[in-house]
Amino acid sequence: MGKIAILLPGLKFGGTERVALNLARALKAEGFKIDFILMSYEGEFLAEVESSFDVYNLRCNRTWKLPMRLLDYIVKQKPNALISSFWKLNVCACLTRLVYPAYNLILWEHSQPSKSDNSPTWLYSISASLIYQLATKVVVVSSDVFKDVQRITLGLGRKLMIIFNPISPPAFKLCISQREAGSRNIIWVGRLDEPKNPGLMLDTFVTLIKKDKNYRLDFVGDGKLRSELVQHSLSLGLQDNVRFLGFQPDPYVLMARANLLVLTSNREGFGNVLVEALYCGLRVVSTDCGEGIRDILQNNRYGSIVPTKDKNALATAIEREFDTEHDWRAQIEGAQRFLPWKIALQFIEALDLGRTSMIYPRGDSQV
Repeated sequence: MGKIAILLPGLKFGGTERVALNLARALKAEGFKIDFILMSYEGEFLAEVESSFDVYNLRCNRTWKLPMRLLDYIVKQKPNALISSFWKLNVCACLTRLVYPAYNLILWEHSQPSKSDNSPTWLYSISASLIYQLATKVVVVSSDVFKDVQRITLGLGRKLMIIFNPISPPAFKLCISQREAGSRNIIWVGRLDEPKNPGLMLDTFVTLIKKDKNYRLDFVGDGKLRSELVQHSLSLGLQDNVRFLGFQPDPYVLMARANLLVLTSNREGFGNVLVEALYCGLRVVSTDCGEGIRDILQNNRYGSIVPTKDKNALATAIEREFDTEHDWRAQIEGAQRFLPWKIALQFIEALDLGRTSMIYPRGDSQV
């Protein structure tokens, strides 16, 4: 049985951490032993990960300490492969492989580096062009990220490959046909911070509620903008129509009660929540915040795409979605491309490890 290690800063709630856990489960089902290596032993997903995998805490409070501590893990535990996410960790993983090359390395890029707040574009460009060459492959999650990395680096094209994020379907069967007829329940899921632009959803909702008092809106997620948004909602008199539900470990439970999901981000590398909405058969409206959105929705096949930061266009699209006949079965079918076992097989091929078993459930999702 082969061993694959997954390197992350920690296990705080986030899209990268969630898809890493989805991938780990699928790889484990294929017969691989999975280790999680963490710089910091913390996060909402920690208990969930520890219930199924070995977790190694590198106790690394500074990135410059990471190469040696990662090398110590690799020499002692001898994984066949390492999957690393985030630029600084990726650079460290490459440096470790320079010293000890006896494993395959995938660098997993989840967003457009030129739009990242974590690294200057010029520094990413130089380091990725030179140091990323030590990786086996550089996996990017969407067409947008592929084009961005290719544009700002030199000689990295042969390493790049697109593999969409693995998104797990609901663990329960949704009674989609039992949703309340004529209801207009909207759900928004994500971090309440600037890049996700939740304020746009609130401003758009004001326009909607003036035309139809039956609209309801649930914000699912937490973040630094929460108190500000709550106060703004109260000032607009929306307390009877808008709820702030905070972090939810399983947003599918709430999606099952909704009719439409809205994504209002200014930028996205992929857009995991859109796939989750498709699994639930929801109508979908999204801002045009990256080609990953178009990869998922196949332009407008599975939902409406509108310009970013445009509340009028967003309101119009939401109204149109509710007023148009909706085929929830087609939405669920559109999500099948992202089933974790399908994505895991692509990672195994990229790592050139070979499959050891075929025990992961095949077929359609459990929706």
